[in-house]
Amino acid sequence: MPRYAQLVMGPAGSGKSTYCATIVQHCEALNRSVQVVNLDPAAEHFSYSVMADIRELIEVDDVMEDNTLQFGPNGGLVFCMEYFANNFDWLEDCLGHVEDDYILFDCPVEKVE
Repeated sequence: MPRYAQLVMGPAGSGKSTYCATIVQHCEALNRSVQVVNLDPAAEHFSYSVMADIRELIEVDDVMEDNTLQFGPNGGLVFCMEYFANNFDWLEDCLGHVEDDYILFDCPVEKVE
């Protein structure tokens, strides 16, 4: 069976993580399997478990605190996404080879401060 996925994207504060939580609850009520992958290196917490979390690979706070890089929030996020793109095998390893999965990819946005 093929895998299915949704890329959950939108501006900051639009409810991406809330949407993922609602879909997880809905699928649990229907006894269906759904997994969530966090691709936001600036995320703080979730009300659901995640299958993979980019913060295990790189965190935007660590990038911003690196004195050699000297990035702000948006530059740090861009750096994290470039690092992720260069280490895409991390995601492939996390996803594994399980069939019949429905995966929600909770995507990052630029931070506004």
